[in-house]
Amino acid sequence: MEFNGDVLTIDSDMTIDGIKEFEEFIRPRIEYIETIEVEDENGLTSSALLSILASLKKTYPQLEIPFLEKRVARFEGQGTINWICHD
Repeated sequence: MEFNGDVLTIDSDMTIDGIKEFEEFIRPRIEYIETIEVEDENGLTSSALLSILASLKKTYPQLEIPFLEKRVARFEGQGTINWICHD
């Protein structure tokens, strides 16, 4: 995780423990974050990350999450992953 001003950058290949840490870190600070960027070059380790990002977006619609909004990710080892977001 890297916090730079209003932008929080995370890796897509976080472990479950990393995802739990991310959630504990972000919940009390969500009011100060405008954008969550996801570096997605290494693949997606757990669908729990997508779930938390979707929950954050639903709770805070003004939050920008470009990774989630593009609804597709292409990973070298995993291929293409698509998802549907219900607004």
